[in-house]
Amino acid sequence: MKPLAISLFAAIFLSLPLYAQNYIGLHKNEVVKRMPLEYKGFFFEKEVNIDDRGFLKYVNTIDEQTVLFMIDSQGFCTAVSRMYNTWLFDQVVSELNGKYQQVSNNKWLEVKDGKNYYLTLIKGEWFLTVNIRPH
Repeated sequence: MKPLAISLFAAIFLSLPLYAQNYIGLHKNEVVKRMPLEYKGFFFEKEVNIDDRGFLKYVNTIDEQTVLFMIDSQGFCTAVSRMYNTWLFDQVVSELNGKYQQVSNNKWLEVKDGKNYYLTLIKGEWFLTVNIRPH
């Protein structure tokens, strides 16, 4: 790749928000409508239903990222998990620090519509996960 192309790619990629959007409380039909607008580069992979719950899975194969929306028996999102490559750790932490109140080494607080949510960052050997759960 030419240096200009690499710089342009990096500028576009690094300007995209990395944090997971909080869709908790939205019906899965609304999640499906909003995903193409708010998660550029992500594509629907599958919906899985197990007993009275399930999840919607979206992937971005170029950036090797995955987003899971946990869905309850009524079809509403109860939690969100987004997985990233570990080399994005510093950027993910920086974005979380810029948008949310840090409450511990790996946990941030979001207040949305009068409700509290924890964003927890888990660093594995090969990937990072940001989990959003109601508090």
